[in-house]
Amino acid sequence: MPHWSVRGTGGGETVSLSHVTTPTPRVAVVSDYTLDTLGGAENAFAEQVGALAEVTDVLAVCPPSGRLTALGGHPRITSVSVPVAFVAPGLGFPVARHTPRLRARLRHAFEAAGIDVVHVHSEFGIAAAAIAAARELRIPTVQTVHTFFWQTGAHIQTLLAAGVPAFHRLMTGLPFPSQRLAERRGDSALRNMTLATGLATDRVISPSAHQSHHLRQAGLREVDVVPNTVRWNTAARPLTRVDGPLRVLWTGRFSAEKRVLPFLRSSLRALDQMGPGRLQIDVLGTGPQFPAAQRMVEERAGIRLHGRVPHAEVPGWLSRSHVTALTSIGWDNQPMTVAESVMALRGVIWCDPVLTEGLTEAGIPAFGDDENALVDRLSDLARDPAPVVAASRAAVSARSAFGAECFTRTVLSVYRRAGVPDSSSRYERPR
Repeated sequence: MPHWSVRGTGGGETVSLSHVTTPTPRVAVVSDYTLDTLGGAENAFAEQVGALAEVTDVLAVCPPSGRLTALGGHPRITSVSVPVAFVAPGLGFPVARHTPRLRARLRHAFEAAGIDVVHVHSEFGIAAAAIAAARELRIPTVQTVHTFFWQTGAHIQTLLAAGVPAFHRLMTGLPFPSQRLAERRGDSALRNMTLATGLATDRVISPSAHQSHHLRQAGLREVDVVPNTVRWNTAARPLTRVDGPLRVLWTGRFSAEKRVLPFLRSSLRALDQMGPGRLQIDVLGTGPQFPAAQRMVEERAGIRLHGRVPHAEVPGWLSRSHVTALTSIGWDNQPMTVAESVMALRGVIWCDPVLTEGLTEAGIPAFGDDENALVDRLSDLARDPAPVVAASRAAVSARSAFGAECFTRTVLSVYRRAGVPDSSSRYERPR
């Protein structure tokens, strides 16, 4: 029998938001992703668990990791680690299938914790088992979609189109919609995985307005926009000037959709123009393209790859930087990079004009996939960092959208719309 570890205890209470006091639903937050990775969906999961734990009891359910265990140390969080069948080579993605045993285990965990709403953050076996267990208990379900814009290389489009529907049905047991959701058949199949999960839940959350539009076009009618949240950075201070080289920070997974290699090529060209005394590039993370990135950068002055770092160290990196860079185009919906940067009172150089939350105030545009635009922007800011200082100051007001109070107020209203009653016998269970 698989080993399930459970840590933490909880207790219910009421919460007062917008001057209205109502029982706060106990929430199970569920993901197929491991918190060991430095990814946006994983960080969003952990931050939302922490924010919800300030107002209610939370069951945090995902594959085992040290970070999940640490979450379980919070007095309002119970962490449940789900065993996985295997980890996909090269991707680091844990794979667990929706089985009757997994569904029964989750149903028992939900019952024992008196859960009132199940909130999934992924679209694979663990999420599907959680949705099915919630259905058996007549508990409302909500899905946060972290990206509806799945995309991959042209060389495997035919393979994906043929294999993804059967694979997803095998892992989840969910009907596969098979809608045309992208120009390329493989990308379309990947996006149908997200659609299949959304169709199985009572409501869907999009962290961004532009993604919610695409979700509704695909047929998901009950979609709410709830920006991601990041804990308040009390040590953050806005920049007043830039001394020494302009320090630019890139954080994320080294994969094609994040455009890390175009960013590195642009950075090297900007360094050629400006010299390392005017520009310093720091890059955090790892992934499939990390070896190629290492070969590209080698021992060049002014640019360093730091590899995987603990998420707890990211705020320190942000405080030591002047500005961050977000270089994806057509992939992200509302990246945690933006929320974390703005909370640290740092502006963001960004390339995708459809991304707006936090960026209309604290963003510095370098739009388009032409690397020349990014080279020019990095060089111009190294020469004159005034826009970096202005973006940092603008983040003071922009960060309220990502605060925990804003998130909990909004997401609790989504839970009500999903079907959580204003009062429930679950709140009266013995504890």
